[in-house]
Amino acid sequence: MNLILKTTLILPVLIVASSVAPAQTGAGNPENIKEPTKIYSPYVERKATDANFAEGVYWGDTHLHTSYSTDAGMMGNTLGPDKAYRFARGEEVLTSHGLRVRPIRPLDFLVISDHAENLGLAPLIEESNPELLKSKWG
Repeated sequence: MNLILKTTLILPVLIVASSVAPAQTGAGNPENIKEPTKIYSPYVERKATDANFAEGVYWGDTHLHTSYSTDAGMMGNTLGPDKAYRFARGEEVLTSHGLRVRPIRPLDFLVISDHAENLGLAPLIEESNPELLKSKWG
């Protein structure tokens, strides 16, 4: 092999090897792992040193189906939008399984994203709605 070809093949290997080695120095040694300086939990008590912690962070749900959507309603969800919003505000509600539940803290936002197709069909079937049963579709 000529000198130019050898240099072209060896030089990239040396560059890669030299850049990897420092990153692995001390890897796997617990004494080299730094403790995090910040606590990333919304439930941690605020102190004077972290008084601005979590400002502007909002907790919620951007995609919730209630009993009004057939995919949720036909699978046993009996909670309508009213109960979903009450739960999101931090109120106690009765679940589809008969349990009384309440969140630890209210949500900052909730987006109810029920499907437009067949909206409200599941609750109408559940209550044997006479208007629905009279129709050709029901």
